[in-house]
Amino acid sequence: MLACGHRCPSICGEVCPAVAYCQICAHPTIKGVVVDFILSSTFEEVDLDESPCIIPSCGHILTLESMDGHMSMSDFYTTNSEGSIVDLKNSAEPFSASGMKSCPTCRGPLRNLNRYSRIVRRALIDEATKKFIVWANAEFIPLVNEMQAIEAELRETAGGNQKASDNASPEALLSAPLQLNGSRDSQISQIGTLTRKENRYKTIISLRREIKKFLQQVSEKEQPFGRIYDLVQDARRHRGINIDLRSKVDILQVRHRLLTTVLLIRCDYTILLTFLNDRKAKTSETSSSIQLDLSINRKECEDLMAESDSRHQPGHYLEAILYWARFLSLEKSLKEPGLELTPLVDLATERLQLAHEICDEYPGQTAGMRSEIEEAEKMLRDSTFYMPVSNEEKAAVYAAMARDFRGTGHWYYCENGHPFTIGECGMPMQTSRCPQCGSPVGGSNHEAVGGVRHATDLEQQFGGLGI
Repeated sequence: MLACGHRCPSICGEVCPAVAYCQICAHPTIKGVVVDFILSSTFEEVDLDESPCIIPSCGHILTLESMDGHMSMSDFYTTNSEGSIVDLKNSAEPFSASGMKSCPTCRGPLRNLNRYSRIVRRALIDEATKKFIVWANAEFIPLVNEMQAIEAELRETAGGNQKASDNASPEALLSAPLQLNGSRDSQISQIGTLTRKENRYKTIISLRREIKKFLQQVSEKEQPFGRIYDLVQDARRHRGINIDLRSKVDILQVRHRLLTTVLLIRCDYTILLTFLNDRKAKTSETSSSIQLDLSINRKECEDLMAESDSRHQPGHYLEAILYWARFLSLEKSLKEPGLELTPLVDLATERLQLAHEICDEYPGQTAGMRSEIEEAEKMLRDSTFYMPVSNEEKAAVYAAMARDFRGTGHWYYCENGHPFTIGECGMPMQTSRCPQCGSPVGGSNHEAVGGVRHATDLEQQFGGLGI
């Protein structure tokens, strides 16, 4: 009951409206508001027993049936013959075009309505996830550009030809027996200690710290949906409920984590290669005095291969093969006498042959990488080392990422659920391939190819992100 003594016009579970919305006491202007989209009934005409009303914070009134239809409740819930909700549907797709709903009269928010909170909050998570994608891309591209610039500088100063202003490592450190093993962090930490007075190492090791920090920021646990997922699991655990939610988490984005993982491996390989070349150039010691064990490095490449394969990411799978072979080549050149690496070399040869096949099968996702495969094969044969060079095709991919994910354009999903944008008018006018899985994307004459879904109508939200 309202404070006036008359019944509340809304439904149980919602906050009761003010007395001004009493069907009996209300002002005539409120009583005359049309609250039913189909029958055009006014507030004072509806039978509240059959058609209770929903009153959002903006104050506009709609019958429960009208608001349910507007919110597409049937897409999210299963109802019985009486119209009561009996179960959840798990068919709501991330970034669905109908995700974000607002008051049909004034476009005001509906966040204060408990009945629709699942629908509204899901749309808010989608919106936050799109912002995460735009932010992650804007942060990743500068890291790639800086890595390319550092690699170019290191190539110019290869073989110990640093500028005279650089302070070389003490000879005692250079001549001491060296063991590089354990985790990649341990290896780089040891190199950082030995080269702490050399300016060019400071730059790339500082970049490595930035890459590692960014890798943590783009992990699934730091994403909007990931945080909520963890909160729900924690709440279930404390209540003694099974924490296996068995729900779809397609909205979690792994692209930038995989991209950054590859970039970090690339950075570590560059540091190792540069350090070993410098040590050989500055000292007369034999290679046997340097003990190198990169088994953990190769294992992490294998982990990346497994995940890339499971997520249909042929480009990352190929990158993992390349760095697995490169780490093995470094180790092979400095192997201890009697250490047999032939089985690993044979495996590397097989994997590099597989890499050629991946290039043939997915030319769009592996553009320009065949030359890197050939260089890796030469490294295995001749123990001649190459620093990865960003070819024109890769540079074009990064340039497209910087251009197409600035926050504008229309959002779509490929048939495997990878989000992408279309710039200019926002409608598909040419076909292409998804950069992650290779499935067809785009279209012609404003018609998308089969399997592509329009993501959302919230693109305008990104124009003012200020990233």
